[in-house]
Amino acid sequence: MKYDSNQYNSYGNESYGYGSYGNDSYGNTDPQSARGLKDYFRWFIRRFWIFLITLFGGFFLGLFIYSNTPETYQSYATIEIKRAKAADAEVSDEEVIRMTGIGEILSASEKLKMPGIYVSIAESHLFANRSGVIRKSFKYPWEKNTEEITSSDLSPANLGAMMREWVGVRWREDTTLMDIICTHSDPEIARDILIGVLQEYERFAEDSVIDNSEDALEYILESSNQIKEKLLALEKTKELYNRCMELSQQIRVSEREISEMEKRYLPKWPPLVEAQELDRILKQQFSSELQQVFRLSEDEKEFWDSNSGNLDNPESGNRINGEIQLVSTRASVLAREIDAVQKQFDNLNTQLKEGNFAKGFATKQFEILQPPNLPGMPIGPNQAKILIQFTAGGAVLGVCVILLLGFLDPTVRTVSDLELLTSVPVIGAIPTGNFKGREDSLALVNDANGPATEAVRSLRAGLTFLGDARERCTFLITSALPGEGKSWVASNLALSFAKQGDRTLLIDADLRRPVHHETFGYNDKSKGLADHLSLGRSLKEVIQRSDLSDNLFLMAAGSRSANPAELLAGKQLPGLLEKLSEYFDRIIIDSAPMIPVSDSLPLVGLAQSVVLVCRIGKTPGAGIKRAVRMINDNGT
Repeated sequence: MKYDSNQYNSYGNESYGYGSYGNDSYGNTDPQSARGLKDYFRWFIRRFWIFLITLFGGFFLGLFIYSNTPETYQSYATIEIKRAKAADAEVSDEEVIRMTGIGEILSASEKLKMPGIYVSIAESHLFANRSGVIRKSFKYPWEKNTEEITSSDLSPANLGAMMREWVGVRWREDTTLMDIICTHSDPEIARDILIGVLQEYERFAEDSVIDNSEDALEYILESSNQIKEKLLALEKTKELYNRCMELSQQIRVSEREISEMEKRYLPKWPPLVEAQELDRILKQQFSSELQQVFRLSEDEKEFWDSNSGNLDNPESGNRINGEIQLVSTRASVLAREIDAVQKQFDNLNTQLKEGNFAKGFATKQFEILQPPNLPGMPIGPNQAKILIQFTAGGAVLGVCVILLLGFLDPTVRTVSDLELLTSVPVIGAIPTGNFKGREDSLALVNDANGPATEAVRSLRAGLTFLGDARERCTFLITSALPGEGKSWVASNLALSFAKQGDRTLLIDADLRRPVHHETFGYNDKSKGLADHLSLGRSLKEVIQRSDLSDNLFLMAAGSRSANPAELLAGKQLPGLLEKLSEYFDRIIIDSAPMIPVSDSLPLVGLAQSVVLVCRIGKTPGAGIKRAVRMINDNGT
């Protein structure tokens, strides 16, 4: 019989409080039950078969999909985008940005994906009543077969939408080249779709050239009117500045005459007074004309406001001289600006007269460098890629399932989990033991120096140190559920006490499923506990000495009982245990599991110590808690 590894046993004493259920005399710590890498690795090893199933399942699924996926082909075409020469075309800066550089390339790629192009292809003669137009792909058995669908069975809008999905546009960076790619299960259809795309795009480009010519004419006419209005405004402003310049020259002459007179004549000399009056009148007229310039336009007002600070600067002379200087400067600037605007106006008039208003707009916006080819070799499906993807997906799925089962597993996995769950210290742990049957399950006989034997000896020592022999005479060995290994623990613990020199009695109190006759080799019809309690058989008739040790005595389960729970709950059992304690140093009672039946409840209150056997990875936490609660409720 093989017992699971890491089998832990929780023990307690109800009379003296050594690790008792419900009374943590040792002081309960708060063990951390957080799972770590060791737990994950253990989950993976225990359920490695799940990983293998999903791994190979993914591989074979990928193989199935590969074998049922039709071949796909790609047809290529390469075009070169012809940029508009904006320097030759008389267009604004905004138009230059729109028609050149990356913006033009991206615009062309978007135009190649316009739905209208593909609707026109679907309506063209290339796809008139053509079969096999729908691209073949992997299909599940329940999906509809599309091989018999022709182009006439689909609307141009639907067929065009599908074609648009099959076509891709790729720009070669830092060039004006664009690759157009069509992927389809039929190589001829892939090529014909690209032929249709280039034809429709060329037609669209020709229409755009016509529209560009009309836009250019409209732009030139509008620009001509704007330039004419600007030219008239500049000439009017220049005329006012010319009048100011004439007055400034008269003021200069008047000031020179006054300066000469003041050197030769007295201040009250009539010609001098008359010249000064004339100079004052000229300056007033100059200021009046200058005010008209201010009111003429916002540009002029802004110019004079920005330069008014220099007029009050003492180093630049009096104010009138500063204004005369600014008038001269501004008049020169306006003259140059008028010449430049006049040249623009003349250039536009020349283009209108010659009819060359579309100069600079390319008549052909792209050139086909590589026409659509007929692909000879399929590009898919890629067997290696599909198998790797599905195999890796199966592996990931297997790991996820294993982790999910591990996290959802309700069983106790570690000592710290068990202590945290029960609030009782774990005293002993039994490692894995490989035993072929009940008759081979005594570790102290078959493997005297093995790990299981040492674990039993440690368990015996732990129970011994809980108190003296009189306080630790009767031990009840039970479990929450069947199959936990309680009978293995009871038989090996009894033999261990006997080999230590203690007179030990092993009572097989599991009246429903007795097993110790197989372990120790006595007759299963032997008189035992049930015969003593129900028929009053003497102790000499029901107790037998074991051949393994002179200190080990056995009490079989005895005859089958119709109601073991009532038999064990009778008045005879307490007296029996009290009498047996006078003859034996240790009494080991192997009872039935706690949860399935109530047979062990009367024994809980009679035993001095209760040993609850839990199997790691098998016993659910809820079952352990319920067993502990039943022990606490029925203990004395």
